[in-house]
Formats: sequence, C-alpha cells, structure tokens
Amino acid sequence: MSTVVTFNTDNNPNSHKAQRFTMRLAIVSLSMTFAGLTSYYIIYKAKETWSYFEMPSIFWVSTLILAISSMSMMMAHMANRKNNVKVLRLGLILTLGLGLAFCLMQWLGWQELMSRGVFLSGSGNGNSIFYVITGAHALHVFGGLMFFIPAVIRSFFIFKKSNNTYLNKESDKLKIRTDLLSVYWHFMGLLWLYLFIFLNVNH
Repeated sequence: MSTVVTFNTDNNPNSHKAQRFTMRLAIVSLSMTFAGLTSYYIIYKAKETWSYFEMPSIFWVSTLILAISSMSMMMAHMANRKNNVKVLRLGLILTLGLGLAFCLMQWLGWQELMSRGVFLSGSGNGNSIFYVITGAHALHVFGGLMFFIPAVIRSFFIFKKSNNTYLNKESDKLKIRTDLLSVYWHFMGLLWLYLFIFLNVNH
C-alpha cells in the first residue's frame, strides 16, 4: 500500500488541520497493513515447508542509520520551531542522506540473502514474505524521502538573507511541511524497529 501525503501551499488553518488528519489516516492505514503482513508471516510460519535463515548483519547497520536519522529529523523539527534556518537545513540534509543510506543498506542486505540462495520466489519457506515486509517498508521510506528534496531546496530560497529568518508569508507553510515530515519519519523509524525485532525473533 502506497501512502502519498500532499503539502498545500496556502496558509489556511483548516488546510493544515486537514493535512494533519490525512497524515493520521495514513499512519493508521500503514499500521494495519504491516500488522496484517506480520500476522500472515506467523500463520505461514506454521507450515511444514517453512525454513529458517539468518538476517544479514547489515540490517543491524541500517537500523542504526535509521535511528540516527530520527535524531537528525528531531533536530530539524526543533530548529524549525525556533526559526533557526542553518540548523534546519543541516537537519533536513542529514536526514535525507541517512534515509538514502538506509535504503542502500536494505538493498545490500537483500543482495546478501540472494547470494546465500534466499530468493524472493522461494517455494514455501517464507522468503517472499520477508522480502515483501522489508521491501514495502523501504519503499515507503524512499517515498518519504521524495518530500525531503523539495523541502531542502526551499530552505535555501524562502528566507531573508539579512537576519536568517523566515519570510512571513512562507513561515507557516514550511512549518506545517516540516511537522508532517517529522511525524511521518518518526513513524517509519518506529515501524522498522518493530519489524526488525519481529523478524529477528521469527527468522
């Protein structure tokens, strides 16, 4: 299930409330989707044809990277609240870079599994479910990163150069965007932590 969160360009408070409500719906929808996938994983695991494999250690690295990215996103969010432009930019750029690194680590982890003979099309051994769960999460992380790119670009152009503060007409728009990005990103981090623990326990 793909989740798309749009960011309107007006400063209407009702629009902001609608965007926050849409984000909440998206999080509930994603939670239900991954709850269903992990439930199916447990049910499928009871089959006699199930075989176990060890998760590559690189997934530990990707988990650490995503945890650090949550901290950089928190830094950006707090800086945005305080109108600290330089720290905001740094936080957004760091989060974008760490998010891309996370996706790369996931890809390398899948490559390692395939080198062991654990393929997506494995018959009756849960391989496909593992790839679907981790792949769906990585896809939503990557989708979220697509909103970081315009946010980073805008952060270089919508501020006054003299005192390094927000332009009045742009302040609310950037703040709501950063708020939504922060909520989504922290949710992706918590979701992966749950999936990581679940998959390690049930590998």
